[in-house]
Amino acid sequence: MDPDEKPRVLYEEELFKGIRFRVVRRKYQYRDRSFERDIVLFPPSVIILPVLSSQKLLLIKQYRAPIDDYIYEAPAGVMEPGESPREAAKRELIEETGYTPNELIDVGEYYPVPGYSTEKMHLFIARGLEYVGMKPEPYEIIKPVVVTVDQAVEMVKNNEIKDLKTVFLVLFYVHYMWKKDFGED
Repeated sequence: MDPDEKPRVLYEEELFKGIRFRVVRRKYQYRDRSFERDIVLFPPSVIILPVLSSQKLLLIKQYRAPIDDYIYEAPAGVMEPGESPREAAKRELIEETGYTPNELIDVGEYYPVPGYSTEKMHLFIARGLEYVGMKPEPYEIIKPVVVTVDQAVEMVKNNEIKDLKTVFLVLFYVHYMWKKDFGED
């Protein structure tokens, strides 16, 4: 038995086509059994944690229609066709914060919800920021918010940052970069 043997797709049926994503139902065959799964086909995205200084991070407070509330987040967005993750990260950072980075540190690629979505997130830490002016999309309601590193950690601990990609980036930055770069214990 090969543990890496993949099921074979028998067919795919489109259930819904939205502005940014599609939902399909796929039927699979795996050895002597078949099964169906509904899958959200979502384009790749980028998430960027802007570092203003050794003690300050830049988050955004953004209105999110699906939860009908404002939420603290790291700037993020969907990659455009033909755009590299780095190009998308620079574009999204300018759109949502008004800053362009001199340095983008690639943190890796992650799947936020592989149980039902194809979305792959490319995560970055942005440093050496230069203000060039915000260019939000018409549907974006965003306010940039400067927080200290300690405040960001407290916001995670107190469940004020509820966006998991932002929680991950803040904790990744503090654990793997901030302590090393600035000698914090």
